[in-house]
Amino acid sequence: MAVSVPASGSGVQRDLLAERRRRPIRPDAPVLLVGRSAWWEDNGLDEAMRIADWSFITADDVARARWLASIRRVSLVVVGGDHEFRWRAVDEIRDLTDVPVAVLADDADEVVTLIKAGVDAVCPVSEPSRTMLARLAAVFRRADRRRGPGVRYLRARELQVDLWTRMCTLAGEPLALSPTEFDLLTFLMSRPSVTLPVTTIVRRVWDPAPSDGRNALRIIVNRVRRKLGDEASDPSYIASVRGSGYRFVANVTEEADALTDHAVNADVTPLLGSIAELADALATATDDRAAADTLVRLVDAAGIADGLAVFRIDGKRMRLMAARRMSESWMDKVADGIPLDPSFASAQSVLSGEVVQFADVRAVKKQYRSTVDWIAADGFRACHFVPIAVAGSTWGHLGLVRRTESPLDALTMAYLRSLCSTFALHLAGRS
Repeated sequence: MAVSVPASGSGVQRDLLAERRRRPIRPDAPVLLVGRSAWWEDNGLDEAMRIADWSFITADDVARARWLASIRRVSLVVVGGDHEFRWRAVDEIRDLTDVPVAVLADDADEVVTLIKAGVDAVCPVSEPSRTMLARLAAVFRRADRRRGPGVRYLRARELQVDLWTRMCTLAGEPLALSPTEFDLLTFLMSRPSVTLPVTTIVRRVWDPAPSDGRNALRIIVNRVRRKLGDEASDPSYIASVRGSGYRFVANVTEEADALTDHAVNADVTPLLGSIAELADALATATDDRAAADTLVRLVDAAGIADGLAVFRIDGKRMRLMAARRMSESWMDKVADGIPLDPSFASAQSVLSGEVVQFADVRAVKKQYRSTVDWIAADGFRACHFVPIAVAGSTWGHLGLVRRTESPLDALTMAYLRSLCSTFALHLAGRS
């Protein structure tokens, strides 16, 4: 049977090629550059990445590279430096992550042995940085991006939902839900504090929709409430909105996969060391603003965020105390403070006293419209806000934003809480 093959000059092929050329190739998570900063500056790769709008983080030594690969999702690891450093980095990082690893080296005899050692690509150091960037783009473009952690868990009060295994627990005990009950619960939890019309819920939970969708929904909601120990008159989870529909009233935190493929090898020594470093550095802080600057410096050095800030409550507003890598336009917006308005996710964390975290700010536009308006334009997606309490009262919060659409995992969240607790103890000691 003959197969018809379009001519190379066909209009369809030309249109496809033109579309591919127009579409920018960018990693959906930061690139991890392993090697001294001066080395990347000399070969120009870091500047090429900035021009191409690639997000990247650097690790001057192998220990820090292992730490970053353990706690943060990255799209690609690129190793540079001399022969000894390259081989030590490959040996210690290759088994720690499933993302592609590329090495920059000019020795042709080394290429085969590096590939056998598990390296996915070897790029010549001597070639132009633009060409090198194109080679790296080809490496991560073909990688299986599903390996990166996305939203796996939804947490609200004592309720935890595992979206991957479709398992639920309440106060640590298994919660048996039917498929329809699970779909209803997760749909409501994915849009907390937003009133969802009956018709919208029925359309999303049932396929096909039952003949009497309103009554079917009422029955399922009552079943879920009973299993949660929830009261319709005083709901902790699901509230009825007369004449409209239902609303999930508890604060919901999205959490990434626990990096199960990394967890066994994760090195928490740098984590513990940075907490001790913060405690030592705070001892010399002269005031609250200096202490806040110390906190953001340590968190920034951990490499877990693309931008971060600390705010303090001042009456009905929150005032900026310190920030790192936030845009000038954002700094202008917060110059007069942020109102304690729940349309700001950061304000909600302070008002509720709970962590507010989500993978994509655009998905919570109805709930946190002000946050979306203020940070989405800068390309930030995942947000994480940790309230800081001093002597039983909320003092302010630490906020982190990232350009990847993935929330933090449990290990990193615990790390941030520990830093904030250390910071709060220092403030309490000063008062």
